[in-house]
Amino acid sequence: MKVRKIVFCSGLLLAAVFLPGLFFTIEAKAADKQIILLKLDDIVQEKNKDLAISPRWQKMADFIMKNKLKAGFGIIGSSLEQDNPAYFKWIKDLHEKGIEFWHHGYGQGGKGEFEKGSMEEQKALLDKTEKLAKEKLGFSLPAFGPHYTATTDETEKALEAIPEIKIWLYGPKNPKYYKKLSIPRYLGLENPTFVPDFEKFKASYEKLGGKQPVLVLQGHPNGWDDSKFSGFVKIIEYLKSKDCVFMTPSEYYEKNGGK
Repeated sequence: MKVRKIVFCSGLLLAAVFLPGLFFTIEAKAADKQIILLKLDDIVQEKNKDLAISPRWQKMADFIMKNKLKAGFGIIGSSLEQDNPAYFKWIKDLHEKGIEFWHHGYGQGGKGEFEKGSMEEQKALLDKTEKLAKEKLGFSLPAFGPHYTATTDETEKALEAIPEIKIWLYGPKNPKYYKKLSIPRYLGLENPTFVPDFEKFKASYEKLGGKQPVLVLQGHPNGWDDSKFSGFVKIIEYLKSKDCVFMTPSEYYEKNGGK
């Protein structure tokens, strides 16, 4: 399913019939505000058991809340298996404050989790993480992005069969079997991976991303030292200067009528 512009209300649709000039003026004005979905990957339990989460993830959460942004944090499903009340509470508290947590696959560290296997095998992996989220966190994960990016047609079939998942972040541009919302990759926060380089981002944005109605921007905060985090902050400031609107995946899904 192709990403589409936000659907206008019926009143504005009537304006398109009876007042064509007015409609196009309204459409252009609405399209001025590009939507940004921050796709921040790899939420896992901190190895230091005295901490609920790594300091770098805490820094990111504090930044998002302080600046009143919206973002999605991707959970590795296996991190929910080992009991850790402080970790679960950290996630639940942020969920209550508006940060969305999404399904980033099950296997921590394993490459190609969705590169192979039947529809049934892949669905079992996806279901496992959804079940853990409901049991340990009390909510489901409505968006998906694989840990490592490769997927197959069987992945599409498996995702289509899971009602909780309605949004595919960095999904195929023209899926064959997946009929829900798929938002493809145009560019990421990082270039190369793990490096939010502002100048490279700006160049890519001006060449590839500025004309897209919605951008999913991937980053890996736990891989950022203070210098790299400063690059991320510059990117956010740049996007804000462009009057972009930050949303969670579910907010975009609802505002866009599930399309």
